[in-house]
Amino acid sequence: MYNSKKVPTEQETFKSKPKTNKSSKPVRKTKQEESEGLFQDTKNIKDGGLRKALKVDKDYKFSKSDLAPLLKNDVGDRFKFQNKNFTMTERMKKMIRLALNMMK
Repeated sequence: MYNSKKVPTEQETFKSKPKTNKSSKPVRKTKQEESEGLFQDTKNIKDGGLRKALKVDKDYKFSKSDLAPLLKNDVGDRFKFQNKNFTMTERMKKMIRLALNMMK
């Protein structure tokens, strides 16, 4: 491009733009794409599933103070809810988390 004895001018140095790599640029999701990801994994949760899993009546109203302590149990642990014994499952944990998030 230029001779080694000759010092390049500013115009020769900046003649071509540096190449940009498309993968280095962050891609921002649209608001619609972000909102679609929130409830994708909850498609298999049926209406009233938590009530059925915890064996309560249809009229029973859950509160945050009822559900928050249940999340402390790990999957496979046994716990009591309204004097009934249950085993925490992954599905039950997801339903409780969803119920608490919807109460916020």
